[in-house]
Amino acid sequence: MSFWIVGCVGLTGRTSTKPGSSSPNSGSPAPEPTIQAHAAPATIAAGQSSTLTWSSTNADAVMIDNIGAVAASGSQSVSPAQTTNYAIKATGRGGTATLTVTVTVTSQTPPPPPPPSDNANIPTWHMDNARSGLNDQETILKPANVRAGTFGKLFSYVVDGYLYAQPLYVSGLIIGGGKHNVVFAATEYDSIYAFDADNHGDGTPLWKTSLLLSGETPEPGGNPKPWIGITSTPAIDVRTQTMYVVSAQQGQGEAFFRLHALDIVTGAEKTGSPVVVTASVPGTNRDSVNGTVSLTAACLQRTALLFDHGTIYFGFSACHSGWLLSYSASDLKQTGVLNMSPNSDGYGMYGGAGGVWMGGGGPVADGDGFVYVTTGNGPYDGSTAWGESVLKLDSHLNLVDHFTPYDWAFLQCKDLDLSGGGAMLIPGTGQLLAGGKSGKIYEVNTHKLGGVQANDAGATQTLWFNDDQYRAQCTNAKSGEVYSTEIAGYQIFSTAAFFDGSVYLGTTAGPVQQFSYSSGQLKPGHVTDAAIADGTYGTTPFISANGTSDGILWMLDHGTPIQDPISSSPTKAVLRAYAATSVSVKLYDSSQNTADAPGYGIKFTSPVVANGKVFIGTAHDTLSSANPQGEIDVYGLR
Repeated sequence: MSFWIVGCVGLTGRTSTKPGSSSPNSGSPAPEPTIQAHAAPATIAAGQSSTLTWSSTNADAVMIDNIGAVAASGSQSVSPAQTTNYAIKATGRGGTATLTVTVTVTSQTPPPPPPPSDNANIPTWHMDNARSGLNDQETILKPANVRAGTFGKLFSYVVDGYLYAQPLYVSGLIIGGGKHNVVFAATEYDSIYAFDADNHGDGTPLWKTSLLLSGETPEPGGNPKPWIGITSTPAIDVRTQTMYVVSAQQGQGEAFFRLHALDIVTGAEKTGSPVVVTASVPGTNRDSVNGTVSLTAACLQRTALLFDHGTIYFGFSACHSGWLLSYSASDLKQTGVLNMSPNSDGYGMYGGAGGVWMGGGGPVADGDGFVYVTTGNGPYDGSTAWGESVLKLDSHLNLVDHFTPYDWAFLQCKDLDLSGGGAMLIPGTGQLLAGGKSGKIYEVNTHKLGGVQANDAGATQTLWFNDDQYRAQCTNAKSGEVYSTEIAGYQIFSTAAFFDGSVYLGTTAGPVQQFSYSSGQLKPGHVTDAAIADGTYGTTPFISANGTSDGILWMLDHGTPIQDPISSSPTKAVLRAYAATSVSVKLYDSSQNTADAPGYGIKFTSPVVANGKVFIGTAHDTLSSANPQGEIDVYGLR
């Protein structure tokens, strides 16, 4: 609902006329300024947008509080976090007219708390919607008992495809009349498994659901190989016991995507599920057909799903231009579509245009209805092209704010995706951490991301892991322009974790480093003794702790992973544990006992910890197998 308000003398509460002002031609008083304005809609929920529209007459200047100087007539999208009055002032020779338009913000009703559980749940990638990577409800595993002899591999579950998705976990779930702690696995063969997290038995799952219909297979894969089915990590709404998952499949025609809502007690599709995922926007880039750019199966649905305030979000990459979509969780209807470069073509090594990769991680939510994603190499114009950026969006994917590195043109030219790594919101601070292939870490304020400014002046802080950065150049093959900036000898393909005033982040090649966080600034500290090699695509650490005590950093070294670009001979992954208070202290290393060896490493995967168990997804077979299987490896106290 919207309404117009007209400002003039005697109508807007305050309009003043300069004494003695007159028309330069007639000598009569100059006409008084007037304003018309409205907000549509006038009432929004937190996280949504409203459009201010105004027009004025007889005005030489128009100002709007909280926006600044504007044209005499125009419109502006606003996304206030609370009810806000926008005072509009039009000034001319005949005086000043003022008018106030109010955008009322209603608080979204928070979802009811989840049902009581035995302990922690891990319903989404990297633990929570801030992607903190911290389970602070772990009372069983402690630095004193995580060591060789008392801790190790307990068992493995074999599944029908590779596990690029992170395992998820729900405590105390009633299945088949019994109470279970349940670990969920999603495979590239389009299957979802629910396993008892504590008791292996004969390895039979509590349930298994194939998302393929008759006559379908997963999409034949190039990356990942040999199948592309479920590549992203699903998200679970524990309150409604629903898992949201995106699958890729192929029948008689082209491959396509579906969004599913599954009952986590039975594995059955819920009412209205699944739906075919489609998207299109007006555009003129090289993919456009009759002025429309459409999502195709050339894209990879790589980002983990985010479930927040009743909305599901997920992103696409590996095709020409990146996409982010949003859906209503209640009925699986599409609520938002954002293409990262509908009117501009990518160029450079891969010709990408803003792919949403996030290192296998997912969109971040701040709890106020806003979400954040990072984008990969591509053009940037601050209007419709959003390559190499951090974006803040509302639930309908309207852009609210953004941060773009000042050297984005070099990053685009050199294929140094900012979205090579993920993003993490430092708990309780409003500060977001992101980093990518250039090796630079960006800390940005979510309340004012800063846009693009010289030397990244809009960022709260930028820093490197060490002093091995160097100046490099790249020539734009289209324009001949030469760009120059500093990059590092390592790259970031991971997401940070947080615990008790410290941030932890891994690099490729390199160790996991601990940073102290104080007064909004990161300071480099201890590093792990083990370093990740080139080609492993980083390591995303996970922290288990009991409140602020007994913190343990868990890291998964993928070794030479499946489909490594350097070597075709994969190696077993390695699970390591370190004291979170000082990661220079190693507690455990699975490579020290052959019985503790997990499966082959899979790039971007990360461990999770709950109720005394550590879960990792690995490959059971190499690519030489016709239908290679994956496995969930489970570690705990012996």
